[in-house]
Amino acid sequence: MSKRVFNFRLNAVALALVASSNAWALTAADGAPDLTLYIPGSQANDPAFGFLVNNATVANAVCEQNALPTATNSDSATTTHIYFEGGINDNYSAIYCYTNATLIPGLTTGDASNNYRSKLLISRRRLGASGVGLDAVAHGTKLTYISYADLAACTFGNGSYSSGGATYQYNYNCPTVTSGISATAATSDVTPDVFYASDNVAPATSAILQGQIQNYVAIAGHIIGTPVTLQLRNALQYAEIVAGMLPSSCLTTTTVSGTSTTTNTNSVGNETAACVPSLSKEQLVSIFSGQITDWSQFQVTSSENLAQVVTAGIAAGVGGLTTPRDTTVHICRREPGAGQQVALLANVLQYPCLGNTSPRLVTNKAASNVVYATSLGAVDKCLGDFNDGTNGYFGTSNTTISQQPPATSVAHGNQWAISVQSTERNANNSAHYRFIGHDGFLPTGEEAYLNHYRLIGHFALSWNTTDANTVAALNAIASYSMLPSTIASRNGTLSNQSFGQAGYVALVDNGFAPPLVWSTPESNPVTPYSKLDSTGNPNACVIPVANQGGTEADGVTTWTTSVQLAQ
Repeated sequence: MSKRVFNFRLNAVALALVASSNAWALTAADGAPDLTLYIPGSQANDPAFGFLVNNATVANAVCEQNALPTATNSDSATTTHIYFEGGINDNYSAIYCYTNATLIPGLTTGDASNNYRSKLLISRRRLGASGVGLDAVAHGTKLTYISYADLAACTFGNGSYSSGGATYQYNYNCPTVTSGISATAATSDVTPDVFYASDNVAPATSAILQGQIQNYVAIAGHIIGTPVTLQLRNALQYAEIVAGMLPSSCLTTTTVSGTSTTTNTNSVGNETAACVPSLSKEQLVSIFSGQITDWSQFQVTSSENLAQVVTAGIAAGVGGLTTPRDTTVHICRREPGAGQQVALLANVLQYPCLGNTSPRLVTNKAASNVVYATSLGAVDKCLGDFNDGTNGYFGTSNTTISQQPPATSVAHGNQWAISVQSTERNANNSAHYRFIGHDGFLPTGEEAYLNHYRLIGHFALSWNTTDANTVAALNAIASYSMLPSTIASRNGTLSNQSFGQAGYVALVDNGFAPPLVWSTPESNPVTPYSKLDSTGNPNACVIPVANQGGTEADGVTTWTTSVQLAQ
């Protein structure tokens, strides 16, 4: 039931009009918004709404000015202010800004004498992730957000919140939120067509059935990774060196000179692309479906399994290896309906795409040790606790599901765990986990472009509203967010992993010509592979195929079917 949106381009004249607008800090004292968008769900599109990351506005779809991390109540540099509930953006956040009919074509609210200049409040709810947001749109479930009424109680004070190797800046800290509000639209890490299956239905919500969401737009491809604890990465790296799957040069040799001898010491931990270990799709399916429950089930040589190879490496003095507390497969899974997990299910386990034959995500704690981490930050902390024995996740509580993290008294640390996570996290390798490859291919833009790496979630914006101004705003946000230039601007340091640039790819399905071959860095990161179904709608279960060519929105740029030849 998707309705494709038409792309529009902001030309130099339009940008000049925006830049010349009078500006002053827009707060609750300036009056109620002319237009409010309540948008629950995934954070995948947050930068395009105008939220700051690492003291910069990576993209900004509809606000007249970018937010500034140093804005003050009297600052004339911007009308845009960012609000966080409790000083963090894990749950509730908002942007209050001016917009106009240049940024939102078709806008008819606000000041008609001044290009329909309007006060716009975009209120985001991340709590509950993709499935909760889609449920709010499909079934009218009312949720809690930062409303205009809450802004008056917010305290000015520029601050930042750090998570996953990035910082997120805000101007106001809000102590209250308002319940009982209907969603305008929802963001999700995957198009809504697979949220009908039971493993994809968020707790306390209902399945999303065909026809219950009238409009959804696939914005871009989100490159999602499978992180493993640092000690497991080192174990896999060494095992694959022993097996000849990775080059011996991945061992770092350190020469120690003594008074009478010189000793060469080998260590694992090489962070370069050539040394990233990998598991096959079938192995990942076996892990996440509970068919493999112990890492010793991975055979490395005819006489040694993974654990035994690590033991032999430690005995040989290889640095970076440790004897694990146990060899159980520990899984930091997400709650049902979490978008990145839904992407893992659709693209790797092919659930629910294969119907009754699809493997199911493991929940049995008796074999694999399965724990539930209900946010991106919780995944980071879960993997950190299993690696280091810390208590960032252990001993906390989950508010959205009944399954709770283990108590701090449960022995943990020095264990081998795996999860699913956005590649926009831990690019600086500060957290003690690392992403691994799939079938020998890395989670990078280039491998996504070549269709080698398949764990790509086509994140979406969905709505049922028919209000003309609201629909115009949503179309404007979608059109700007999907532009290859917008996607390229987002692929910066936040997702620049040590093995290559990850993050996002633009979609040929949105009418953009892909490059004939990939360049690094790529300014036009469009994948040539299509995921439209037979009716022309985005579908998470469709196997990517070469696009059929087309003409861009400018009516001039055309392309024919072409994919880069690669192994």
